[in-house]
Amino acid sequence: MITAVLFDLFETLITESHVAPTRASSLAHALGLERQAYRAEWKARRPRIVVGELSFADALTEISRALAGTVDTAAVREICQQRMREKAAAFARIDDQVMTLITELARRDVRLGVISNGFKEDVLPWSDCGLAPAFQCTVFSCDEGVAKPNPEIYLRAVRRLGVQPEATVYVGDGGDDELAGAERVGLRACRAAWFDGRSSQGLPWPDFTSCGDVLTLVAG
Repeated sequence: MITAVLFDLFETLITESHVAPTRASSLAHALGLERQAYRAEWKARRPRIVVGELSFADALTEISRALAGTVDTAAVREICQQRMREKAAAFARIDDQVMTLITELARRDVRLGVISNGFKEDVLPWSDCGLAPAFQCTVFSCDEGVAKPNPEIYLRAVRRLGVQPEATVYVGDGGDDELAGAERVGLRACRAAWFDGRSSQGLPWPDFTSCGDVLTLVAG
């Protein structure tokens, strides 16, 4: 019997498809930096940002100093504000089928949690999100100091919900090797494909093309 469902956040509960967000790895021009050099410096720092060891603004500042010797503080500030605006716009527009899914799971007394790898700026809007009241726990990498697919991030969610891994489903779009990570701790992993429509192309996780697939699984 399934007693809990853990969800990924972006492109699972929330989609940015209507926002067309600026990728953090593509900010070289906005900072006046050479593209490939910027991407290399960004890639080296991103893991620290995701686990809350380095802020987004501080990372951009470090990269600017390393590559140009100077920092355009106004540009850094605007980039950070733009990211927060884009994330807030995504949270403000909840897909109807996702809202129906979460409402129905809550009605059935299924325990709900969300696990997300993200920057602090990315998850600030969660507390005001229409989905938030239905969830018993949030496990955000930037607050936890650990990120998917590290087993600990899943286990923290399971412990906080007070459920057993074998009675818990993890649903995510598959980024950051999250589905394999979930299975390694005994969760049942399924891929959320209702926003992107892509097939997992033979990978060992079922593709849920509709939120209703989650309800079918829980009911079974």
